[in-house]
Amino acid sequence: MTATRVGAMAFGTLLLASAGAAVATADEVVDDGSVNINVEVTDRYPSGVLAMSVAANDTSLTEQDSGDPLVRSFTGTLPTVTVTDTRAVVPTTPWYVMGTASAFTSGANSIGAEHLGWSPQTAQDTDGAVSVGGDVPGVLDEGPGLVDQELLYANVDQEGTYDQGAWDATADLTLKVAASAAASGSYTSVMTLSLFE
Repeated sequence: MTATRVGAMAFGTLLLASAGAAVATADEVVDDGSVNINVEVTDRYPSGVLAMSVAANDTSLTEQDSGDPLVRSFTGTLPTVTVTDTRAVVPTTPWYVMGTASAFTSGANSIGAEHLGWSPQTAQDTDGAVSVGGDVPGVLDEGPGLVDQELLYANVDQEGTYDQGAWDATADLTLKVAASAAASGSYTSVMTLSLFE
């Protein structure tokens, strides 16, 4: 499909060049003129925008020594999450980013999201404008895991600390599972990150 379209465009250009040459040969230019083509591009978001982006679509966990032969531990890092706020008017409500994970699956085998925990952290000094959520341990560390929405980070005092800019956060991820329950395989979980206001 692509090769056909490129060929058609090239062929059309050759035809136009030939036709132009024929006209130039047959007729003498008596006069010419020019036209200015103007366009005004306005600010798409005149009052600014609040948006979130994630640095990568995937991350990997690698096995670490858990110190317990009955437990297998895998760790990694959440790709950097960035919230950008360029609104001209000082907001009166906070923004916050929540995360939740699906079960890890590998064919018919699965590991519940309650086995996955995280430890959020900001990637830069925010001067108190942004605060991170607390550590959420997995079930083997007597925590709930990331089954429900958990706080990654937030600006809870918009009126007091607001400034236009971008704020980054990430989290250390830890998956712990009983050695007897961890069937071999390549597992995948989907972490859903949502920006609320």
